[in-house]
Amino acid sequence: MIEIAVNLIVVVVNIFNMIRPATNKDYSSVCDLLASENLPTIDVDRNLSHFFVMTEQNEIVGSIGMELYGQSALLRSMAVASGHRSKGIAMALINELMAYAKEKRVSDMFLITNTAEQYFQRVGFKKIPREEVKEVVLQSKEFNGLCPASSAIMMKEL
Repeated sequence: MIEIAVNLIVVVVNIFNMIRPATNKDYSSVCDLLASENLPTIDVDRNLSHFFVMTEQNEIVGSIGMELYGQSALLRSMAVASGHRSKGIAMALINELMAYAKEKRVSDMFLITNTAEQYFQRVGFKKIPREEVKEVVLQSKEFNGLCPASSAIMMKEL
């Protein structure tokens, strides 16, 4: 029983050790991953500021990022390659981004989703009306035509 617990800890540690800040050299791979999941890429910052990637054998298998708006942020570009799902990668990426956001003194994180509303509810986001989104966040391209008007808007206080 102890050996199983130790092996599980090693697996979890290995997952977290593969997360790293994204760099401009990752831009094409991140955009390819996002495009494969039908997520917008046109406004992704080429420097990938405030982005993280999960790698496995030097291949990017997950990404997550945020746009920073003072004490608010917009979570964006969370994707996990189809062959790597159900391994805790999305949760590890979210945890990494949330810790980073807290370091940046972000107090509330917003997101827009068409497909992952239930998942984000499980990790503490709540659905909100557009009127509750901070004005500064509403200036993002995501809120100005890049994402469909039918998308769910969600928020989490940090």
